[in-house]
Amino acid sequence: MQNDKINLSLIIPIGLMLFSFFFGAGNLIFPPVLGQMAGENISWGMLGFCLSGVGFPLLGVLAMAMKQSDNPDSIAMPMHPLYARAVTILCALAIGPLFAIPRTAAVSFDTGIHSLLPASCEALGLPVYTVFFFVLTYFFSINPSKIIGHIGKFLSPMLLICLAVLVICVFVNPTGSLKMPNPDFAVSPFFRGFQEGYNTMDLLAAILFGSITIKAIEAQGITDKKVLTKLCSYAGLIAAFFLAIIYAALAYTGALSINVFGVIPNGATLLSKICTYYMGFGGQVVLALIIFFACLTTSIGLTTAISGYFSELSNNRMQYERLVFFISAFSLVVANFGLENIIKFSIPVICMLYPIIIALVILNIGRVIIHDDQLTFRICLTLTTIFAVFDGLRVANIRFMALDNFLAQNLPLFDIGFGWVVPCFGGIAVGLLLKAVRKAN
Repeated sequence: MQNDKINLSLIIPIGLMLFSFFFGAGNLIFPPVLGQMAGENISWGMLGFCLSGVGFPLLGVLAMAMKQSDNPDSIAMPMHPLYARAVTILCALAIGPLFAIPRTAAVSFDTGIHSLLPASCEALGLPVYTVFFFVLTYFFSINPSKIIGHIGKFLSPMLLICLAVLVICVFVNPTGSLKMPNPDFAVSPFFRGFQEGYNTMDLLAAILFGSITIKAIEAQGITDKKVLTKLCSYAGLIAAFFLAIIYAALAYTGALSINVFGVIPNGATLLSKICTYYMGFGGQVVLALIIFFACLTTSIGLTTAISGYFSELSNNRMQYERLVFFISAFSLVVANFGLENIIKFSIPVICMLYPIIIALVILNIGRVIIHDDQLTFRICLTLTTIFAVFDGLRVANIRFMALDNFLAQNLPLFDIGFGWVVPCFGGIAVGLLLKAVRKAN
């Protein structure tokens, strides 16, 4: 393939591959619940959700493309190499064997498979299913050179077909009209939707997925840096388009479902009821297929990206194949602790890491102005990290009441979980001001 041409036959499979990496079962179960909670304010709620769940992950991929580097540490290097390495490792562990990969198996079992099993099989259902699930994950992940063919050309279309069946049924036969929003979405629907987007964990994966996308493009013989950047950007746009459309459709589906089912806070239960309402037992089968393919593709993408990262980090002393095996095996064990426990321990970590990665993405996308200025990076990221830790501790119910009260009264947005916003942008402004002063002197 010539390096100076953009080939749609390559862009589309890579874009679908990236989409399916991002789109896991968590992405299915959160939008319908958001739709129920947002009601008439669904537009503002989905705008916030798509900004954190689609927009920033896309910007994360674009940041990697602009860096023209397949090293995920690169976007934080201006801060300090150790900081960059620590952030990437924490993200890799969070979206890897500690939380996200086990969650793919646990969610797909609880929402898609469990309802299809007879009562006599419930005790052995999860262990048997997770073994099957992670054997498939291992099989596909052990052959990274075939990942575009396996995922971009087969699994992603299957996922989209299953989703289309459900969404078409809802739009052809809607169950009612939009209702009043609940109190959270009545007051600040945009910010509430933005926080709900954290649950997808997609931004934490964006840097690693950007890295694996660049490697997948390079494996096709693309060496020209400008063409590589364009291909990576186009692939990100394809993934973002499908994510936004599906989120909006699922949220609207959830918003209308309240007329029939009332308020159901569990997205898995809600989706199951919607599918059963429209398609009976066949609906349960469709839901099982949707969630199975969504979870499997995400598990493969995460396992591949994280194994590759840690293999490179060790200068190949830890072999890629062994890392795939250990990550799959460890995830299998964690998955059997159950979905509730996985989510419980993951939320505080997500709330700490998300603002840091958002700040990194902003700093790298704005490199035309910032130019990787070390001082700007250090001021912004130091302040953002401090307040991100506060947010995570508050979510974990670890509070310093006097400090909390002071910040809630004096720091804008702190009381709604966005205390990092002003320090982040304030740090950028201070850094650029000091840079201008240095240049003038």
